[in-house]
Amino acid sequence: MGLCKVMGYSVFVLLKYETMIRKMSEELLKKLGRELEKFTYQSPIERMKSEMGVIRDAVAVLKEKVVSLGFVSVEEEIAFFKFVKPKFYAQLIFSSEWYSYEVGRPVLKGKGLDSYYIRQLDYISRFFRQHEFMYQYYRMGADELDEMYFVRGEKPPGLVGADLPAMDVTFSTLGDYLFSKFIALERLQEMVLEEMQVPSLAGTGVVRSKKGRELKWTGDSCNLIELVYGVFDCKQINGGDVDLSDLMDVFEICFQVNLSRYFRRFTEIKRRKSISKTRFIDQMREAVNKRIDEGDAYVPMSMR
Repeated sequence: MGLCKVMGYSVFVLLKYETMIRKMSEELLKKLGRELEKFTYQSPIERMKSEMGVIRDAVAVLKEKVVSLGFVSVEEEIAFFKFVKPKFYAQLIFSSEWYSYEVGRPVLKGKGLDSYYIRQLDYISRFFRQHEFMYQYYRMGADELDEMYFVRGEKPPGLVGADLPAMDVTFSTLGDYLFSKFIALERLQEMVLEEMQVPSLAGTGVVRSKKGRELKWTGDSCNLIELVYGVFDCKQINGGDVDLSDLMDVFEICFQVNLSRYFRRFTEIKRRKSISKTRFIDQMREAVNKRIDEGDAYVPMSMR
């Protein structure tokens, strides 16, 4: 008894191909996630450069695999460009958007920061309104026009997508770019809204040393969050009689760094797989031990 045929291919072949593509893309996405974890401690500009480098490499591998395998049906092509590729490309878009957001964000809380949040939300809303039809299509999980928006070489009528950047016609569709952008901007929107929920502190200002030098945290905010959790859990302030949010506020004011997403960032710390969950504290321990060892090292009399 022969197998049922779909578009000239057996169900067995279709299922084998679908499993191959899904497994390959899932493994590549997991690997990408592990790579991105390594850049948590870099400065915004270095992190963006590193992230975009590994994401582009992952997209290139994805393209090579897909182009070499090809698609055995229109349904497979639609599924790939509608659900698989956007998961990768959204990472690339978000990395760029988040960098722009971080470097432009005012350090001190107040009216300036509140206005900045509003401007960011307006920017996101404008893009959604600009592409309202496709955004609603994305939000509703519609599929009536999938062959128009997720098959390569198709050119939708009208001005839809006329303002989008030029795309690689061998590995892009109008829909996959917009879906990627929607995913990235919704993630950015969620983070901005989370930061807006943190009450503003009055009376913030620049903290200076006795020498008059301004002190500002220049490392990744995730490092400071890791440090504050350590201080809190070791009960170093008020004998432990202090709220975590109060400690975050104090360190935030002292070092002029935004820690409003510390719950989310700590969740990211707990999920680390490719690096130590306490990488910054580990680095501090190694640095202090090195200083102690070097301080105890023998120094000849002639060099004293």
